[in-house]
Amino acid sequence: MAERLPVTVLSGFSGAGKTALLEHVRTHAEGRRVAMLVDGPDLLAELEGLARVGAHDAAIVVTDATAEPLAIAELFAFEDEHGHAGAGYRLDTLVTVVDAASLLRDWHDADFLSDRGLVEAADGDDADDRTVVDVLVEQIEGCDVLVLNHADGANTDTLTDARALLRALNPRADLIEATHGAVPAARVLDTGRFDVDTTFASAGWQIALRGETLPETDGIGAAVYRRRRPFHPQRFADLIHTEWMREHGDVLRSKGLFWLASRMAVAGDWAQAGGVCRPGGAGAWWAALDQADWPHDAEARAEIESEMDGPFGDRRQELVLIGRDLDTAALSALLDACLLTDDELAAGAEAWAHYADPFPSWDEEHDHDHDHDHHDHDHAHDHKDDGQCGCGHAH
Repeated sequence: MAERLPVTVLSGFSGAGKTALLEHVRTHAEGRRVAMLVDGPDLLAELEGLARVGAHDAAIVVTDATAEPLAIAELFAFEDEHGHAGAGYRLDTLVTVVDAASLLRDWHDADFLSDRGLVEAADGDDADDRTVVDVLVEQIEGCDVLVLNHADGANTDTLTDARALLRALNPRADLIEATHGAVPAARVLDTGRFDVDTTFASAGWQIALRGETLPETDGIGAAVYRRRRPFHPQRFADLIHTEWMREHGDVLRSKGLFWLASRMAVAGDWAQAGGVCRPGGAGAWWAALDQADWPHDAEARAEIESEMDGPFGDRRQELVLIGRDLDTAALSALLDACLLTDDELAAGAEAWAHYADPFPSWDEEHDHDHDHDHHDHDHAHDHKDDGQCGCGHAH
């Protein structure tokens, strides 16, 4: 079988320098014949056509400013799983370009994409209500190669901080510093770096959650908070309306599951990046489902059973905090104060159901037919409702 055409997907926020990088790679391709395509609904058909002709050695797919690379990777993976593994192309590398000069400013901002004129203003259920940092975190965590571009336009401290943030968010990625998109072609073409199992599970928070050490870089490290007791919904809501993530270090990224005593059926999904946090529904706890609805695969069921602990099953607090100069003990104490007391715990779930609960509805009539991997927090996000928190942004 002929070698399949390696495909590089090039992502990056507005102004990061994707065009400059693309032109540099195409004109310094070291003898490679490189095709360029723009992501669109007929992308895979176009790639198949290119591969069939055989006139190119590699292809680069350029995405728009707000594209999420893992969503594109899932498209390739879906095609491979459903009988197209023999296609003449393969996804080879996900590249994200980041602007060194503006990264930290954008990370701590809370602008919606609509504020920047990148999408239409939010109106209705199908509106794009993402923020700038929502896109940045998806692009940075979901790639194989990170290009820190415009390095000449950032001062030493800014460049050091940007480098440390990127390394904490995606330790596995090949981190390249560049000026005017001048990146060696071999670093982004036919690298063989993309792997479904690895690329999809290489964010810093996922690494920390698995118990692996996240290298501390320039004061940025990770802490994992785990408890098998529910939060009192009002106390937890009160906490996240404060500046708790700025009082004991600077929490730059946090992700995980949380358990509200008033909501025994559905796990909470905690997602914070910079100045934006989005607490919402993550899907059913396995313990809330009939075992007939669990996967039938023996290995998957064994994995679920390993998460069960005592009368509450897999319900738990499981939060990863990534930040600079974190006082882990102080942060844990703040979260511990939100847990039910011994007396509250003894009152039982019937009493908990009547606790004051200021969180928006998570639509507990959820769809059980979804990928539900607690270890990577791969829950359904169909009904993520957002509330104000102390990260500085309200939805």
